[in-house]
Amino acid sequence: MSFPERSFSFRHKLISTLRDLDIKGIRRLSVSLPKLLLPDPEAMGKHVLKTIHGVKMLIDPSVDQGVELSLFETGTYEKGTIQLLGKYLEAGYSFLDIGANIGLMSVIASGYVGEKGMVYAVEANLNTVPILQKNIDLNACRNIEVIPVALSDMSGIALLFENWEVNRGGASLISQSAGEEGIEVRMERLDDLFDESTLVHLVKIDVEGFEPQVIRGGMNWFRKQQPVFIIEVSEKREKEAGPSPAEVMELVQTIGTYRFYKQKGTKERRGKLIEIKTAENLPNHDNIICVPRSV
Repeated sequence: MSFPERSFSFRHKLISTLRDLDIKGIRRLSVSLPKLLLPDPEAMGKHVLKTIHGVKMLIDPSVDQGVELSLFETGTYEKGTIQLLGKYLEAGYSFLDIGANIGLMSVIASGYVGEKGMVYAVEANLNTVPILQKNIDLNACRNIEVIPVALSDMSGIALLFENWEVNRGGASLISQSAGEEGIEVRMERLDDLFDESTLVHLVKIDVEGFEPQVIRGGMNWFRKQQPVFIIEVSEKREKEAGPSPAEVMELVQTIGTYRFYKQKGTKERRGKLIEIKTAENLPNHDNIICVPRSV
């Protein structure tokens, strides 16, 4: 099935550039610009969008209020995270994308690591996996392996709970409310999926509060490889329990000797890295960047 292609390149670059500026009034203007410069997302339906990064994404901004709406409004999503991909990935490197969603980070990383590199795109939501695969195919990425499982510190069958009140990427192994029906998914440990000698240079983890279980399930591999981590942490999850940023930081410290950083501003904007010296400096809701001292 084919979908219409859309490109709003100039408008997206304008909106995105304004959002990068650390000027309160300008950034407020940039938030209102999509409604003035772009069509109504509710009327767009599924289409293939050319992003400001040059990759194409199948999106439906009338359904998803997260990654897909952001892509439609700005031509990008989490520019700060994408900046980090460019900083820490080189030709021939391997990237592990845990919580790949529709594949934006995986597809962009595919270009950075090149034909001799590898991207492992892990996505637990079986309703999202076909869109992820479609976006890989749209961009002719031959160095991406899709791994359609939920990651944890044990193997078996788990229930994945979708959270459409937030967005497509809000699906979690942590139930949002009593009586909620889940989707049965296969659950695996990274240490069972990968030999510890398999190279991995950069790991992105965004699994809606299940980060410690994912890390513990790959501890042998991570201790051997000492990758850079980009981990979403939050103390502001509306309906779910989850680890504190300090708990995640402490867990990474058991892997090796790491320095910790956050980006000035947020992961949504490009910005310089600021070192986190103590747990009190951790962000409430953002990425923490964990860099081994050898890097």
